[in-house]
Amino acid sequence: MLMSRGMLGPAWAQEGIAMYIAQETWWLAPARLEQVRQAPMPLQLMEQAVPYTLRTDDALMFYVQAASMVRCFVRGDSTRLRRLMDAMGTGEEAALGGSSDELAQLLEPSTWESCIDTLTQDMAPLR
Repeated sequence: MLMSRGMLGPAWAQEGIAMYIAQETWWLAPARLEQVRQAPMPLQLMEQAVPYTLRTDDALMFYVQAASMVRCFVRGDSTRLRRLMDAMGTGEEAALGGSSDELAQLLEPSTWESCIDTLTQDMAPLR
């Protein structure tokens, strides 16, 4: 569906958005989130990788990181998801409106600790 909308990359957005739309939750396991928090994959790999060609452990972490990147950006706001999808389809940050700085911040490895902490806190009531 995403490719039919012209969204050909980056890989993290394709996979993370697909997982978000499918409402997948398997990736929210605390141990998996902590692993991504401690050792996130480099952005270049997240942008260009074909996850199913990675080693099994690396592919798993790719999907966890991709899902968390999208979830941290969207934060439950469907308009933010639409802006992210539009930006990825056009390749233009302008489609993000006021959120482009926030997306750039999210892509910085230094933001992972707080992003994962927020996800972990959000999931605590569900345990």
